[in-house]
Amino acid sequence: MELSCDERSKLSEELWWSLHPPAENLPQEEIDAAWGAEIERRIEEIDSGAVKTVSIEETMAELDAQIAAKRL
Repeated sequence: MELSCDERSKLSEELWWSLHPPAENLPQEEIDAAWGAEIERRIEEIDSGAVKTVSIEETMAELDAQIAAKRL
């Protein structure tokens, strides 16, 4: 706790990556292409009706209800 907020943040990031190293060192173009394909796949699922979107308001209401239920 004697470290500054920035120092603790950097340390936590370094610890995270030491425990979860990337599977491969892929070029940024391949990473961007993979994310682009994933985004397109998700858009297609939404457009086709295969998945239902949930608004932030619905999500927050559900989380609030879950938290309230645990407090009882």
